[in-house]
Amino acid sequence: MTASELRIGDLILITGVPGEGIPNYYIHRETTRVFKKLVARKRPVRIRRIDEYGAPWYLCKFKKRDGTFEVHDLAVCEGETNWLLVKRRPKKTSRQAKPRKPSV
Repeated sequence: MTASELRIGDLILITGVPGEGIPNYYIHRETTRVFKKLVARKRPVRIRRIDEYGAPWYLCKFKKRDGTFEVHDLAVCEGETNWLLVKRRPKKTSRQAKPRKPSV
């Protein structure tokens, strides 16, 4: 799957820092730190919006020691391989739900 195929509401898992191992690939030190925190957290992020160029964006928050939040808005760029799509579990329909036991 490519970044352009992602839709609002999709969940992705960040698996690494973009551009790792690619010579002359520059990424800001602060952005590298954020990606490392996302990898360590091992929780998926939700695609929140698609910009005018078709790039999907997600929001991530980290709670700081003083109780405030550090907030980052990041895009998934075309060609990046540092993420995986998380498959959703199917919702139970009323037919699949377990029947309730009658109360006595």
